Amino acid sequence: MKTRSMLLAAAVLLAPATAFAQSQLPTCNNGATGAPISASANSPFLWAFVNDVCADLSGYLVSAAAGDVWAFNTPTLTIGHASVRVHASYNSDPFISFGATTTNLSGGPTTFSFLFGTPIIPGLYTNATSTGGLTVTNGARGNTTVSTSGVHPTYISGYGTAGPFSTNLGVDLGTASCNASGASFAVTTVCNQGSAANAFAPTFYDNLEALLTYRQNDVASVASWSGAITLTTTTPEPAMITLFGTGLLVVGGLATRRRRV
Repeated sequence: MKTRSMLLAAAVLLAPATAFAQSQLPTCNNGATGAPISASANSPFLWAFVNDVCADLSGYLVSAAAGDVWAFNTPTLTIGHASVRVHASYNSDPFISFGATTTNLSGGPTTFSFLFGTPIIPGLYTNATSTGGLTVTNGARGNTTVSTSGVHPTYISGYGTAGPFSTNLGVDLGTASCNASGASFAVTTVCNQGSAANAFAPTFYDNLEALLTYRQNDVASVASWSGAITLTTTTPEPAMITLFGTGLLVVGGLATRRRRV
């Protein structure tokens, strides 16, 4: 995560070739200031992208009393031609849960990307899970569709990182379009994205990231998202630990006897 701002500024998000080698985020120059967004590996961050405009929302971080849990809760913000409100909870234990509500203020389709990231307890992890849900309310034209974008082939994805190296956790979620059609501002459609799980060989991670990205059309339409990415490790059963330890003692005893003979 130490070089994530540089990678994003170059519009490249690392992902395995089998997943989507050409995944890209919009070039980020933080609006008219021309200053690149930045974050350190030692602090949680939140970045929002609306078409080719980005905003570093990390300043809306609130630290919880527990010390290992962080919360984000932004007011309603105007970014590009859209209204955006985001909330999230990060836990170094580790998980990221998030919600985002966007209102399209443009007559054309708008692409949204939200990148959530946090340092976690460094260690070997073996399992990842994801969940997601979407609610769409149609806008002025009466026909609103939220669909995947050219940024990533799914709506939600999770990444484990170690320093500058990022790995897709294999829990990408959501591809089907969600449509709300009828009388203007009167139809709401709920599209549950379900959940995904993946087990993998023990892998060292010290940071966790979640990416939410989608395309939304229809002026004044509203899309509301919820989701979560979780990392866990499989702890051996106590009996297995005892058995393993006993095996080591037996092997050690046999080796000692052979040396004495």
